[in-house]
Amino acid sequence: MKKIQTIILLSWLIIGCTSSRSKDTTPTSTQYAQGFSIETNGIYDILILKNIVPNSQTAFRYLLIADGIELPKGEPYDGIIRTPVKRIIACSTTHIAFLEELDAIETLVGFPETDYISSSEARKRIAEGKIIDVSKSQQLNVERVLELNPDLILSFGVESIDGSLKRFNKMGIPSAFIGEWNEQNPLGRAEWIKVFGALLGKKKEADERFKSIEEKYIEIQNSIPNIKTKPTVLAGAIYQDAWYLPGGNSYLAQLFKDANTNYLWKDDTQTGSLALSIETVLEKGQQADYWFAPGQHTSYSILEEEHVLYSKFEATQTKRIFTYARSKGSTGGLLFFESGATRPWL
Repeated sequence: MKKIQTIILLSWLIIGCTSSRSKDTTPTSTQYAQGFSIETNGIYDILILKNIVPNSQTAFRYLLIADGIELPKGEPYDGIIRTPVKRIIACSTTHIAFLEELDAIETLVGFPETDYISSSEARKRIAEGKIIDVSKSQQLNVERVLELNPDLILSFGVESIDGSLKRFNKMGIPSAFIGEWNEQNPLGRAEWIKVFGALLGKKKEADERFKSIEEKYIEIQNSIPNIKTKPTVLAGAIYQDAWYLPGGNSYLAQLFKDANTNYLWKDDTQTGSLALSIETVLEKGQQADYWFAPGQHTSYSILEEEHVLYSKFEATQTKRIFTYARSKGSTGGLLFFESGATRPWL
């Protein structure tokens, strides 16, 4: 079964105040990302994060300011982060990819369930005891976190995690939600490298790296033949009694579009997953030219053993199924879910 390659080119209430942006700061707009913005005045930055979960109206304002600089007066913030951040506990493997892109993997000191990490460099640091397992993201081990003395905990928008982080905030350890996973544009996800650049004191490097990612993505996209009859695409797999597949406005659907394919559910308006009857998917997708992301299946034999209907799809019969499940790190972590944000052509 082939690996996914070029063919898939493949955000507490809105701050507890109504004050407007400081007159002394200049906003930095994003090109693709919808979930963050950065305001700066040359002395400190204000990082604004929003849309950290789908359809959320919550926004967070963080003051990013260097050690030794007096805190500005008059405006409340959801968090104060001293920069550059030197010791980080991250809760998503995508955070590792951003750190690596900025040559800052040495700042990572803790991660929950380290077996999910695929990065060879990070795995070496785990073996050397430089990255410590801090239990589960929904319930970080308090003793281990305090021993690591992080400057910042990077998390993602899940309510159960939010309650855990508030405890650490009261202990003087700031946290921030990274919502790149809620971006539906592949380059929007990649643009979150600018957030990491602001946190690490590497804004220039982040801008340059993003430009490089953007250029490569567009180059690959432009290299795909613009044919009139686009190959049809099916996605997803059966779980229990339903077939789960990407919504028409989802990240994967955008990848399919950029790869000049005809995703059969492209007209759907959802950004998340669809749960359809198996019969509905069979009727619409049986003749699809290609089938992408069939869950965790890694071979045709495993696929067909799991459900008899899988063998009825033309993509199965012609062996045109592409999966990310075979590209794994040494302990089983999936590369696509780690590096895909910064390298959307993988």
